[in-house]
Amino acid sequence: MTRSRRVFALDLGTTKVCCAIAELDSTGLRVIGVGEAVSRGIRKGAIIEIDRAAEAVAEAVDLAEQMSGVPVDSAVVGLAGTSITSQNSRGVVAVSAGHREVRDADVTRAVEAARAVSVPSDRKILHVLPQQFTIDGQEGVRDALGMAGTRLEVDAHIITGTNTAIQNVIKVVHKAGLDVDDLVLQVLASAEAVIGEDELDRGVIVADIGGGTTDLAVFAKGSIIHTAVIPVGGNHVSGDLAVGLRCDLETAEATKRAYGHCLQLTLPADAEVKLTPMGYDEPVNVPQRFLAEIIGPRAREMAQLIAEQVEQAGPPSSFPGGIVLTGGGALLRGFVEVVQQVTDLPARVAAPMGVHGMNDEISGPHHATVVGLLRWGARGRLGRSVDLTGRVQNGNGHHVGSGFGRWLRELF
Repeated sequence: MTRSRRVFALDLGTTKVCCAIAELDSTGLRVIGVGEAVSRGIRKGAIIEIDRAAEAVAEAVDLAEQMSGVPVDSAVVGLAGTSITSQNSRGVVAVSAGHREVRDADVTRAVEAARAVSVPSDRKILHVLPQQFTIDGQEGVRDALGMAGTRLEVDAHIITGTNTAIQNVIKVVHKAGLDVDDLVLQVLASAEAVIGEDELDRGVIVADIGGGTTDLAVFAKGSIIHTAVIPVGGNHVSGDLAVGLRCDLETAEATKRAYGHCLQLTLPADAEVKLTPMGYDEPVNVPQRFLAEIIGPRAREMAQLIAEQVEQAGPPSSFPGGIVLTGGGALLRGFVEVVQQVTDLPARVAAPMGVHGMNDEISGPHHATVVGLLRWGARGRLGRSVDLTGRVQNGNGHHVGSGFGRWLRELF
């Protein structure tokens, strides 16, 4: 198997670092190695200690290499954190004279025109994602190639990150001995892994609930219209439990995973949990409803913050596909119901799709980002292009996805 047929992905999460290796075969992406390490030096998706974060990356990469027998020298890396912002832009160009037919070069120029927005000097553009094309006033064109016209416009969603946040992630990866193939917003990768074409067309919200942040991507009419990073995640629930139960964070996390619930009244009144609070020598029985009393308010706060971002994106009727929850925090019992109540939209928890092989090691919502990164990397390996949703086109369309790689090469 040649290097060009392999894909390497690296998810730098607040709770865990995950490295995955996959091969492109006749049936798609086959996962051959997965490595995980407890995250260190990362808070709310941002690097706060380069050396410790690099140690966690090296540990995860080493485990993936041992499992697969394949060395990892570079990877597609996920980026999160509250430094991420987004805006919409429009690019307008004249279709090249002579053929009066939209070609690759015309699409490229239109996207570059959309990219030419005013971005503060401390920020860099990560992604330019076309939403729709307009040809001679005809709006809503999904694929402009080959269409006749003289004036081409593109509406694009532009995602930026701060120079320091981007450079710190790259430094961590380099310190762990790897190069960066591409840097991808984590929620875009998660969306790639958990939603289908029909949901994209109908309108859907993807909420990736990690340890330190909740990342949102909103899609309507098949294209992305809004992204946001909310600085609240599953670790905040564990922190609330640690305070309320007077226990350490490790005990609080284990208790949350085993017994945590967002809705008090759905639990039996006599259900109890045995744990040892700080200052106690013997374990005590705590009503499970008391856990829900602590968790419930934080869950409602997270759901309300999601609802506020949805309102910014458009009326709820624009998103009949509802809210797709993924990430480790989506596994919190009762959270789907809370989100449905607060947002008045249907909600479901989704696990990643589109890979085979070591499904046990890479299944579940907490692996959505790394699976999406593998799929993103596979697109680059295949040399294919992306459509308005960021998915692979089989035709000869132009790649209008990230544009980040060019800046990466200029920087290093």
